[in-house]
Amino acid sequence: MALVSSATSSAGVWSRKVRFWAIGLTAGGLLGVVIAFFGGTSASAAHLTPGCGGGIGLLFVVLFIFAVIAGFVGAFAVAGAILLWFRSVWGVLLLIPVNLLSLYLIAGSQNVYAGQVAWGAVVALLAAIPVIAIGVLLWPLWTRGNRLVLGLQLLVLGALAVPVVLTAGPGLASDVNSALQAPPAPQVATHAGCGATTGFIVRAEQP
Repeated sequence: MALVSSATSSAGVWSRKVRFWAIGLTAGGLLGVVIAFFGGTSASAAHLTPGCGGGIGLLFVVLFIFAVIAGFVGAFAVAGAILLWFRSVWGVLLLIPVNLLSLYLIAGSQNVYAGQVAWGAVVALLAAIPVIAIGVLLWPLWTRGNRLVLGLQLLVLGALAVPVVLTAGPGLASDVNSALQAPPAPQVATHAGCGATTGFIVRAEQP
C-alpha cells in the first residue's frame, strides 16, 4: 500500500461516483473492442472457403493473437482500476493509455462497409466510450497538487494521444462515410483451393 499512499492525490478524497464511472467506462471501452472486432469480421460478410483449411488456420492465429493482447491489456486495466479505486494517480496513468488503445482499435481500423448504417452508428457509439472515459479520468489527474508533475504527466499522455487521434479520427470518418454509401451489388468471385475452384459471394449472402 506504500505505492498507493505515496501517489494518492493531495486534493482530498476523490468522488466515488467519478471512480465508478471511470472504471465502468474503461470496461465498456474494452468490451467495445471485442464487439468491434467480431462485429467487423461479421460485417465484412466474407465466407471462408474449405480449400486447404488455410483460411480457418489464419482465423485461429488472429484469434490467438487477439486473446494474448486482450490478456495483457486486461491485466493493465485491472491493475489501473484497483489503484484508481484506492485514489492512486497511478490508476489514472494506467487507465488513460488503456482507453487510448481501445479508441485506436475501435476507430483505427475499417469496421464498416458500404450501406451498413446501423453498424456504423454502433461503431461511432463504441468509439465515444473511451473518449468519455478519458475525459472522466482527467478530473482525478487534475486534482494533484504538484503542477510541475501534472504538466509532465499531461505531456507524456498527450504524446501517446497524438498518434491515436491521427489514426482514429480519419478511421472513424472513413467508417461513417462508408456507412452512408450505397451497398454494392453481390458479385460472384472464385477462390482457388487445393482442389477444384469454388465460388462464393463477396460481402453478400448467396440466395
